[in-house]
Amino acid sequence: MRKISYILLINLILSNTSIAQNNEKSIYQSIDGFYKNYITSGSVDYKLIKSNLPELDSLVKKIGVYAPISDQDKKAFLINAYNVFVIKQLVDAYPVKSPQDVSGFYDNKICNVLGKKFSLNEIENNELRKVYKDPRFHFVLVCGALGCPPIINDAYTPEKLETQLTVQTKLALNNNEFLKIEGNKVFLSEIFKWYEEDFTKQQKVIEFVNQYRDVKIPTDYTIDYYPYDWRINEYVPVNEVVKEEVFNPENNRNVNNIQKYTPSVLFKRGQWEYKFFNNLYSQTMGFESNGNKVDYGNRSNYFTSINQFLIGVNSNINIGADVWVNSVRVNDGVKDSPFNVLKFENTPNTRTEIAYAGPKIKIIPFKKLSHLSFQTTFLIPLADDMEGKKNGRPYLNRDSYISITQIFYDYSIASKFQLFFQVSPWIYIAKNNPSDGSSRFSVSSPTSIFFSYFPTKRLTFYVQQEFWPNYGNKGINSWFRQEGLGMKLQIIKGKLEAETSYTRFTLGANSGAGETFNFGLRIIHL
Repeated sequence: MRKISYILLINLILSNTSIAQNNEKSIYQSIDGFYKNYITSGSVDYKLIKSNLPELDSLVKKIGVYAPISDQDKKAFLINAYNVFVIKQLVDAYPVKSPQDVSGFYDNKICNVLGKKFSLNEIENNELRKVYKDPRFHFVLVCGALGCPPIINDAYTPEKLETQLTVQTKLALNNNEFLKIEGNKVFLSEIFKWYEEDFTKQQKVIEFVNQYRDVKIPTDYTIDYYPYDWRINEYVPVNEVVKEEVFNPENNRNVNNIQKYTPSVLFKRGQWEYKFFNNLYSQTMGFESNGNKVDYGNRSNYFTSINQFLIGVNSNINIGADVWVNSVRVNDGVKDSPFNVLKFENTPNTRTEIAYAGPKIKIIPFKKLSHLSFQTTFLIPLADDMEGKKNGRPYLNRDSYISITQIFYDYSIASKFQLFFQVSPWIYIAKNNPSDGSSRFSVSSPTSIFFSYFPTKRLTFYVQQEFWPNYGNKGINSWFRQEGLGMKLQIIKGKLEAETSYTRFTLGANSGAGETFNFGLRIIHL
């Protein structure tokens, strides 16, 4: 009887093992068949998949119930699951031009695997990168965009995975379209910037690359990154004519410093910039609470010189500091020049001080949105009684600590146009409690948009608009809107840049109705 029990137990174990192996074989066969039906030369036929949704839905269900039986099985399975769920989201949204056009594409928990719901970012970062620490994953996980390494029409399998990972890494790093060399400069995909730590744990980036290169790159070559191409990696049959002219980042990889190093972009480690920006605001009129203009009968001028330094800690974090100098000149004649404030005279109607100084930090919060950045500056008031309440001097600025958080984003349109957006909450914290019992805190939230045109590699023109509301106890207590024109010029290519602009305050309430004259210099060290 005991022998029969042993025999039954052995048969049960063998049976379960056989079922597990068959299930493993079945899932990879299904994925492989799906890839071969819909992937051609690294591109996906989303349109065709859309017309055969039951096949995709069936595959997604199989992925949802599959349980890997080994570490190697889990790695291969998750790579395939990531790629299939990328395809599913794009098919669900199709027609679509880019995965970035799908809200929450990488962060929504839509991937039913391993008995849980994951987002694409969680599969990549928590289940693969964090656990296995293999940089080759970046050459097999395909995010649905042309900037990714191409997707293959073979399933990744446990038995072949190590070979497949190495082969795909070699193919990418020996591809002149993916890794570009010009002179003594290497242009890499922004993947190497977003995940820099994966490639530089025990070596330099070029040393990692050379492990897989047929022709090695000299280690003293400098590194730069070409813009990521976020257009969908869609297969288009040769008999279909693409009528729409699209922006090709390949044509823009040597983009000039004016266009490339917008405020949205961070510097790499050791790179830095110094900005010297001057704003002169002059007014003879103002807006009443109902928006009507009133003539003040004199001219007031306020000058701010902002000195900014920023240096790259790494490609995701920059740090620096600001020093602000303020000058004021009031009660001039209406016909007097606004530029008289630049005489920096010492009279009862003029005043100049080093007003603020403080640290700043700039980050990219989302690695796959490299042109979205957050910068926070904390300014500490240095001059005494800048509001002139005790010393009888003209109002210079607020006697407050100021926290400024700037959210930057830019978007290129073809090769010669660019949109730039900025939202900047300002929080003022009065040094002393106000004598009228009001709050020490007040807030402003300026929002700006710039549209730029690049006629040459060293010159740009732009138009801008800004809306600046100031909030009080009862909501917005004052606001203004300004529009203007500006230009930038690289005086020394890649080193020194000059900027000038002019704006007018066209609408407002409880605010000035003036104009600004602006000039700045920018030194860049790359």
